Amino acid sequence: MISIRWFLTLTLIALLVLVSFLSSLRGYRESMAEAETLFDLQLLEHVKLLGLLNPASFLFGNTLVIADSVITTPAELELSLQLLVVYQIFDSEEKLVIRSENSPTDNMAAFVPGYQHAEFNGYSWRALVAQDPLDGHWIMAAQRNDVRYRLAETVTLQAVLPSVIGVPIAGLLIWWIVGLGLRPIQTLAASVRAREAGDLNVVELHDIPKELTPLTQSTNDLLSRLAMAFDREKRFAADAAHELRTPISVLKVQLHNLLHDLQSRQLPDAAVQTTRQSLQELGQGIDSLAHLIEQILVLNRTTPDQYMRQFTQVNLLALVQDVVSNEFEQILARDQIFSLDGLPAFVFGDDTALRSLIQNLLVNASKYTPLGGQITITILQEHSKVLLKLEDSGPGIPEQQYAQVFDRFYRLSDAHHDASITGSGLGLAIVKHIANMHQADIQLSRSKSLGGLCVTVIFQAYQQDNAA
Repeated sequence: MISIRWFLTLTLIALLVLVSFLSSLRGYRESMAEAETLFDLQLLEHVKLLGLLNPASFLFGNTLVIADSVITTPAELELSLQLLVVYQIFDSEEKLVIRSENSPTDNMAAFVPGYQHAEFNGYSWRALVAQDPLDGHWIMAAQRNDVRYRLAETVTLQAVLPSVIGVPIAGLLIWWIVGLGLRPIQTLAASVRAREAGDLNVVELHDIPKELTPLTQSTNDLLSRLAMAFDREKRFAADAAHELRTPISVLKVQLHNLLHDLQSRQLPDAAVQTTRQSLQELGQGIDSLAHLIEQILVLNRTTPDQYMRQFTQVNLLALVQDVVSNEFEQILARDQIFSLDGLPAFVFGDDTALRSLIQNLLVNASKYTPLGGQITITILQEHSKVLLKLEDSGPGIPEQQYAQVFDRFYRLSDAHHDASITGSGLGLAIVKHIANMHQADIQLSRSKSLGGLCVTVIFQAYQQDNAA
């Protein structure tokens, strides 16, 4: 869509060109008519000047006196009357007495007083014929029409040319003035763009035009509503975390007590075994429910608006070591072999969110890797990139499902995967969400060394300007 500045500039220039064209056209016509009148007046002045002469003096070659001035010859008179004008003087008997050099020998117009159209010497002429009322001699003066038109157009175009040249100059001025008028909008946009993701304070601009006041107020109203919505979301997450964890903890304690009471009673072995199995399945269900609640809370808490303000320098190797120490019991329980290879590498991010990302990847790898399998985590730094690579010896993921596994609640239904393995379907969705928040890329592939899944998370290496 065209910008407001371009729209206003092009529209105003188009109107300016249209008005300039119409005014120039009208001015051209009026100037041409005015020039015609001036040329006719010039012919009249020439005729009056010629009327002051005594035609008889030319018959005898005598000198002439014009208004008591210096005597002139016919050649000098012709020069004074300008080369553009040709003339003829006839006596009362319509006999040619004198003529200009480029005039015909015959009368160039009819012996009728007034302005006439004449044709001679291959040109069209504008002629003026006058008769002296005293002695009856005739005076004829004429100008070429093409010369008259050319001179008139030259004068007219010189008058119109500044208006034509002024159009591009006016266009530049309009562009600058429109930009100046739209500058408050750019200031408002820059003020909103420069804010951090979590800054929802009202926009304060001074000396803004009245037309921008509704837009500023609407922006502030939107920011206020967003602030209240985020506040409600944060309170909900905190309340849900408290309200949901407490009853689950109580259920776990009661389940533990039931198992203890069951062991202390004298019941048949078969009944004890059946009851214990039921209670264990109940415990697994409670653990799955607790895990699902934790995952949902993590997914809702890790929003860019809340976490990007907490980004700091994070040692990825130390963070992986800490997560592994917390989850190592599960790895040992499944008799799996774990190895960690790498050197300290630093990224710019949130410690809590990155911990959740590593934990979900490690738990998923341990869960789907068979008993006695192998899990490897490698941390590499390549120029400005930090690679977190986790490989396992499990069944892996079919390549056609690489994109789908990041969807919420998506579970693999492949025949190679154990359907009895419990999960919420949120682990990789959380990983993808946190990776996007850190502007990191995730790549899934087949592990070349272990044969299972290889998950590679590519971060930007920490640099001092990241914190700015």
